[in-house]
Amino acid sequence: LRRRTCAAKTRTSIMAKTPLPTFLALALSLPSFTHGFSFHSAAFAPSKHPLSSALSSTAVVASVDATSSNSEDTATKFWKWRGHDIFTEVRTSQNDAETLSSKPAVILLHGFGASTTYWRETMNVLQKEGYDVHALDFIGQGRSSKPFTVEEDSSSMGEASSSPPLYRLYPDVVEDGSEIDATSSVMEMGQNTDTKVEYSINLWANLVDDYARHHQLDEVVLMGNSLGSLVALSAATGDFMNHSNTADRENLPTYLAGNNAGEQSRVAGLCLFNCAVGLNSRNVIKNPNYGPIRRAIINLIFDVFNNLIFDNQFLLRFALNNVVTKELLEDALKSLYMCSPDRVDKELVDSFYYPAKLGGEGAVEAIRQIYTNDAGLTPMEFHERYPEILNSLPLHLVWGLEDVVTPISGDVGTFYCDRVANNRGGKGMTTFDAVSSGHVPFDDNPVTTHGAMMRWLEKKVVK
Repeated sequence: LRRRTCAAKTRTSIMAKTPLPTFLALALSLPSFTHGFSFHSAAFAPSKHPLSSALSSTAVVASVDATSSNSEDTATKFWKWRGHDIFTEVRTSQNDAETLSSKPAVILLHGFGASTTYWRETMNVLQKEGYDVHALDFIGQGRSSKPFTVEEDSSSMGEASSSPPLYRLYPDVVEDGSEIDATSSVMEMGQNTDTKVEYSINLWANLVDDYARHHQLDEVVLMGNSLGSLVALSAATGDFMNHSNTADRENLPTYLAGNNAGEQSRVAGLCLFNCAVGLNSRNVIKNPNYGPIRRAIINLIFDVFNNLIFDNQFLLRFALNNVVTKELLEDALKSLYMCSPDRVDKELVDSFYYPAKLGGEGAVEAIRQIYTNDAGLTPMEFHERYPEILNSLPLHLVWGLEDVVTPISGDVGTFYCDRVANNRGGKGMTTFDAVSSGHVPFDDNPVTTHGAMMRWLEKKVVK
């Protein structure tokens, strides 16, 4: 065993020392910065959750070092889904067939504003340990298409937009499910389609389910960070099938969650890194301890912010075009990388900066919807609605103790700490590792985090 710890850090509230224009720019280009905002001081300070000391003792695990992957074993492509370009990165293991058959594929699901890039160490480790790894950029995020309708764009600008796109356009005649090589340029972007899309957790879960079906992945582990954790829960339970975004599935049943036709679930396990509370922070009002007056006040605050900022396309567009800079993004990311801010390098900053800058009206529309659309189910509601599924799956939580976005002392962290401490799901199927890191433990403190992840895979998932 090798121990790796991070020096303790004491930081004042990020919001308290950040001017409003800067905070707005960070929120626009890095949605997860305000995603976990909660209305108590613990949201902006290193967590002192009563269970954190006990949990942190479990975080000293076998170290896993990653080496650079062989480019021959890595494929980056745009996969066509509903006419949109979805950026994918696939790492293929070179293990023998017998070893591969015993290990499920892994699908990595990022948080708001992020992309496949920040999974770089995770992909290397999993590939080295014999797993096939699939990382996706959600529609509206990263290098994937960011749809918007020309009519909406024209009305918001006062005239039709005739400026050429700033991304490469791919051939128009490409059937859904086909793939386009994306290796010709490091920051190649998917085409923004003239389509109205309603962003939600379930839309992205639908995408993940279709991806697994198209690539015939028979056994899958879903790993998500922040918002991506909720996408994993929706895909694993099939909850997305209960919503309107499935209208074009032509009555296809769920693929990953199984269905009434007798197909078994293809999900072998869930690993959630610093799980979020919802599509946006409005889900904090679902806290059962909040009374009607407090909920009304919080709702009013959200309404004011949405009306003044996040539902204001002109302001969003101005901020993306004139305020957001690489320097601001670098500072914002370093506030999330509490353990190793030096890991915020050019590659990481560019992966946030260029999708926001080159996404055009599609990026504006995605940000607007993400902050103002219905927040969807909380993790607690997923467990309440689907106990049979989630109590029977190996479910592992890895939580950064210094996270200022989704603190362990928040509603979601408290729920999962209680679930593990009191074996709420039964059978010891839910496990928890607390590590010294911020909101992105797998890239902020990769050695300890991946040690915890691999130990769980080997003990709970791989048969």
